[in-house]
Amino acid sequence: MKTLLLSVAGFALITLSAFGQATPAPASDDPMAGLNLSDNPRSSDSGTPSPFVQQLKGHLIILDHDTPKEVDPATLAGVKYWAFLYSASWCGPCRAFSPKLVEFYSYFKKSHPNFEVVLVGNDKDQDSMVAYMKEERMPWPAMKYPDLDAPGVSVKHYFGPGIPDLVLTDANGKVLSDSFSGTEYTGPSHVLEDIKKMVPRPDGE
Repeated sequence: MKTLLLSVAGFALITLSAFGQATPAPASDDPMAGLNLSDNPRSSDSGTPSPFVQQLKGHLIILDHDTPKEVDPATLAGVKYWAFLYSASWCGPCRAFSPKLVEFYSYFKKSHPNFEVVLVGNDKDQDSMVAYMKEERMPWPAMKYPDLDAPGVSVKHYFGPGIPDLVLTDANGKVLSDSFSGTEYTGPSHVLEDIKKMVPRPDGE
């Protein structure tokens, strides 16, 4: 099977089919089916918890001194903007981008507790994904590997056919910025710029 390499915006787009993996199709024609998400564009600024908090409850881990621990959903109650990162340890462009995202997150999260990154791993198993998190010092949560394709939990419908893919959504799952523009891969770096523009500081700060 051939591996297709496309150099776009400084990143090589690696097709997942080359590794025997592909982005799964949504469970229905409506990729947001079953999430009960509101169409209100201002809902991200309301006091209502994001539906993702309940959707991802029990399905996230985070490193605590290099030990994976289950995420306490209460720590996500104030999150109104979600950046889902589809990435893997074997992917060279992912390795190049991960330190940039870690550096960005380290300063941005301090003043924007309403923002969170969630890693969606594309490694062969959870041990490989956790090793990747440790090596890159990822401070954000990751979906448990066995749950990546679980009905009602998976967020893979957001992603295109290549990685690294960073997708910013509001609290209700509306895509605000993507590493793909249609079928064209534009890379994750511009999503970081959009996060700076689109994610406001919480009220009163």
